[in-house]
Amino acid sequence: MWAETLEGRWGAMESLPLAVEVPRTGEILHPFQMRCTQGVYALNVSRGCAHRCAYCYARAYRDAPPETEIQVYGNLPALLREELDNPRRRKALPRVVSLCTSTDPFQPLPELLRVTHEACQILLERRIPIVFLTKGYIPEDFIALFAAHAPLVRARIGLISLDPRTHRLYERGAAHPEARLLSLRRLQEAGIQVGIRHDPVIPGVTDLPWHLEALFARLREHRITSLDVGHLYVRPGIERLLWRELPRAEARRLLAFFVGRPHSRVAASNVTRLLPPAVRIESYERIRRIAARHGIRTFLCACKNPDLKADRCSGVGEMQEAAGLAEPGRQAELFPGQRWRRAPRRRRKPLARSDGVTGQAAQGDAPAPIGGLAGG
Repeated sequence: MWAETLEGRWGAMESLPLAVEVPRTGEILHPFQMRCTQGVYALNVSRGCAHRCAYCYARAYRDAPPETEIQVYGNLPALLREELDNPRRRKALPRVVSLCTSTDPFQPLPELLRVTHEACQILLERRIPIVFLTKGYIPEDFIALFAAHAPLVRARIGLISLDPRTHRLYERGAAHPEARLLSLRRLQEAGIQVGIRHDPVIPGVTDLPWHLEALFARLREHRITSLDVGHLYVRPGIERLLWRELPRAEARRLLAFFVGRPHSRVAASNVTRLLPPAVRIESYERIRRIAARHGIRTFLCACKNPDLKADRCSGVGEMQEAAGLAEPGRQAELFPGQRWRRAPRRRRKPLARSDGVTGQAAQGDAPAPIGGLAGG
């Protein structure tokens, strides 16, 4: 049972990592490395994340800190202020800043929250728009700060499921889903433009109809009309995390999807393995269909689906348009006519897909039976 208390807002509160202040060196703001966010700068207030999601790419970095600590850049606010106000600065001020692309800005650590708040205040006081994605609980002092600069703030709340068992298994240190919905409501009441990111979709778990129906019904209650969608992918470090943190049978079932899959480039990584296209197509079509019944439109990001027809995510697209970095427009439909149709097969010459696989029907692309967790 969820309760609006510190213990209720977050997951495994009994084993929070220690916040260790470390100095930050070099430039604070760096260009975002996802191609759909060109022109957006990234700012990270820490290394490591207390949410400890089982699928987290940042936890899998080779230089990630030990699981027992979060390295907080205590001097970041002073360096950020100096970088932006330097009279010899030749670069123009960034037009958009994305907070904590390799961590979460709202972890239950006072030291980290202080740095995040100061960094947000510095940016907003200089009229620099900010965008963030979080699976944490957003404290009231942040809501007040964002409300005072509402036109400059775009928020995204990450939600993969409302199911308590799925939360404990995959996002054990992140805020409870109900706490995230509370943050969503408070942001809306403060006049902040806020949306939802359904990412990562766990095949055979969070794309099951009962998971989706429950989630989308609640989102519709919160007047959500669109959401961004991204599916699980793996890299060597993520594979190790899944083996270590999931029940053996569940890890084996998930990783079987990626056996034999070629490497793709996603962000700065050349060793990313994506789910087979047929699995993503079937899963996304189910998500799109059920979301539409609740009046919610779905978006699929091309950055995480280089082999499918997709476009930029709605969240970053809105921020780029607000900052004048992109022409107003809507995302292309993944499936023209709202229905997926395979390309016609040729008898004489096999088709070559964009992932390099040839032949009429690659066995590895057949959707696996939907199974796994049945929920709480």
